[in-house]
Amino acid sequence: MKQSVAKVVVWILVGMLLMGGIMWVTMPSLMLVEHKSALGYEETIAALNESITSKPNWKVLALNDYKKSIQEAGHGDIGHSASINICNPFYASKILANAKDRGVTAFMPLAVGVYEDKAGQVYVSQLNIGLLGMMFGGTIAEVMGMAGQDVKEIIEPVVK
Repeated sequence: MKQSVAKVVVWILVGMLLMGGIMWVTMPSLMLVEHKSALGYEETIAALNESITSKPNWKVLALNDYKKSIQEAGHGDIGHSASINICNPFYASKILANAKDRGVTAFMPLAVGVYEDKAGQVYVSQLNIGLLGMMFGGTIAEVMGMAGQDVKEIIEPVVK
């Protein structure tokens, strides 16, 4: 009897370790979504700006030009790389209305990344907002699910 219980405990631990390893390997590809752009770097940024501002309630808060910032700091040329900080005040207000949900301000504002590889291919990257929201549940999951769908629609015009 004791051996049976010990075997069950060992197999449970093996299963937990295996599941942890699988999650460790797969989570990055699930949480970060990358798309090839059909446009050049500057055109992609311009098209995204237009798409964001044409979507009801969405605003562009800032464009972070990492190439420029890194060069100005004297750390070389990393090539074209930027992020566009975006916000939907309606969605933000739904989450921030509840004090217990305000910890997700660490993920605010949302951002869309744009970068170019050495071969000249431009990519658009985004956090999988819907999946992230599901990890929190409640209002956060609901709102981040809607925001995730909106961001997918915002990016759609520029991806291949």
